[in-house]
Amino acid sequence: MRRNLTTIGAVIVAFGLGFVLYGSTGSSDSSDGSVSPEPDIPAAAMGSWFPPAEQYDNGGEPLSEESFDELMSALDVAMTADETLEDFEREADFHLWNFIRRLSVPEVSEEQQERTAAYLDALAEEHPDSRETIERKGDMLTFYAAAMPTMSPFVGYALSAPGVYERPGEGEPFTEAHMDRMLAGLDAVLALPEATADFERGARVSLFNFAYSLQPTSIDEEQTARMVTHLEELKGAYPGAAETLGEVQFMVEHLLPGRVAPNITGKDTEGVEFALEDYRGNIVAVIFSGQWCGPCRGEYPYQRAMLKLFEDRDVALLGVNSDAKLETIVEAKKEEGLHYRTWWDGHSQPDAEVTATEGPIATEWGVFGWPTIFVLDEEGVIRHVDKRGGALIEAVDKLLMEKSRREYREQAEAKAAAETDEADSETDKATSEADEAAGRL
Repeated sequence: MRRNLTTIGAVIVAFGLGFVLYGSTGSSDSSDGSVSPEPDIPAAAMGSWFPPAEQYDNGGEPLSEESFDELMSALDVAMTADETLEDFEREADFHLWNFIRRLSVPEVSEEQQERTAAYLDALAEEHPDSRETIERKGDMLTFYAAAMPTMSPFVGYALSAPGVYERPGEGEPFTEAHMDRMLAGLDAVLALPEATADFERGARVSLFNFAYSLQPTSIDEEQTARMVTHLEELKGAYPGAAETLGEVQFMVEHLLPGRVAPNITGKDTEGVEFALEDYRGNIVAVIFSGQWCGPCRGEYPYQRAMLKLFEDRDVALLGVNSDAKLETIVEAKKEEGLHYRTWWDGHSQPDAEVTATEGPIATEWGVFGWPTIFVLDEEGVIRHVDKRGGALIEAVDKLLMEKSRREYREQAEAKAAAETDEADSETDKATSEADEAAGRL
């Protein structure tokens, strides 16, 4: 299962900068507390506001003044449209993403960059409540133009905001109404102009964001079957995306809370092969990480704390490393005091210089963002996805307490059962002896 390199590059950079590609838990219920079956799609996504993105995929050649003027004119029309002004923060965010994706492929001159910056500065003055959003997009445009020679469509980012996919809050059940809303949102996203222009590229991020939006929840077997059936139907409707849909289906069937996690087999940083199933009986945190990733390094203090807090307890931290060179993670683990076992997942990409995010483990587990952390109970069942920092420590501690209480109950029940059996045995013995005595009389 190969993933689109430009898509992955875009998503990795976004995670590295601290941006989240999927929305928060359900917050747009209707006034009566029910879930609306209709997704709330931004008006910015409902039409083709800009020239086709493919027009700018010119192999990094300089952007002509004519094309630049056409793009800037389209941006101005989008930003001043009535639909945009009705909800500027949301609509502008989507428009600016699609603007960025077109300027991130060709070579943009300094003068063109200055004109773009001046326009965004003026836009921020006109809309001070959205200044942060506008300035952040300006910073990202500069970064992408310098760091990423090619960029995939960003349609999936804005359409993963709350209002498109709506799920229950933590601890709440996933209802049929939520299922209706999720599937309606997916259908709507896949039919958008920005997706259908180049479906295989344009819809890929959206499909994975759909799967990610499910990971904080738990869906039952019937709901899973319904979702799988829907994805199978989409394969027929969009054959060009059948492989991606298959990967999403695998995530739905195997990588959501309540599912037994797929086994992992591979070599650790010392070249010794081991398997995830070797750690059954433990609460396990599977940590997809890399030294190249800033947010991943930000988790190191919490991981050191966990190694100390849960020392000699039934807890295991297991890493899946995405650094391109083995020595990078070996040295980092030694320097950072991260003495937990790690699969090196970069061996399949010998030409990579810094990151190796398409390793077989990350690919199978559908990991696009680093760090990603799965928390498994002692039976290997996924209980949480992407708990970080103190929340990860708390989640592991609670599962360990559940395990201890369950074991205590089982031991108490076993002891009580043994005592009952012993009492029954003594009673049977006494009865038998009495019967024998009566027989001798």
